[in-house]
Formats: sequence, C-alpha cells, structure tokens
Amino acid sequence: MSIIKFKIITRGNPRQPELPKKHYATIVRPRNVTLETLAKRISEISPVNELDTLTTLTALSRVIPEFLTAGATVEMGDLGRLQVSISSEGTDTEEDFSKALIKNCKVSFQPSVKVKETLKAAKYEKA
Repeated sequence: MSIIKFKIITRGNPRQPELPKKHYATIVRPRNVTLETLAKRISEISPVNELDTLTTLTALSRVIPEFLTAGATVEMGDLGRLQVSISSEGTDTEEDFSKALIKNCKVSFQPSVKVKETLKAAKYEKA
C-alpha cells in the first residue's frame, strides 16, 4: 500500500487579501525521479537490463513529442494517455479567426482506470 505524505501550508487569497488565510494540504515531494532511476527500478522487476531500459526510456522521451506535435493522443497502456490541447481567443465569425489568436498549448495527462484506482487506495500521512 502506498502512503502519500503531505504537509500543511497557509495561503491567502491574492484577489481578496482582506479575507482570513486558510490552511491547505500539499504533497511532500522528497525527490525527482530521473530516467536513470526509472530504468534501475524497472530492471529490478523485469528481465530487461538497466542499460537497455534506459535506452528505451530515452527513445520514448524523444518520440512522444513527435506524436504530440502531430496532434495524436499517445496511449501509454495501463499508465494513461497524453494529448495536446490549445486555447485561443474567440471571434465572431470563422473567417475572422487566425492562428495568431492561439494563446496557449499544453500537454495533458489522463490517468488510466488502474492508476486512478491505485491512487484512490493510497493512504495519507502528515509529514
């Protein structure tokens, strides 16, 4: 069973600084997990050695952006999927629209049912 550690932070509302501050939970992130760390851990639970795993993960990190910039949704099996979304200003008519009105492009991750269930089963512990 996984345990997600959290701490309490106090924040005010910047739009209404006169309101009392409130307390919120935030996750304690002890470290970033690198491709090398992923490769080592995967090699511990699979027959593939660490170097081959690292090579594959590095290649994966290079090809995913290629598919995303082509507009594809990248299905990652039991992990979930990645896709690009954009936001733009609106126009009254289709003819008035130009690509200059596109303001933001971001990648979104949608976890699989399996990942959602795993996270739902996690326990929380104050750090």
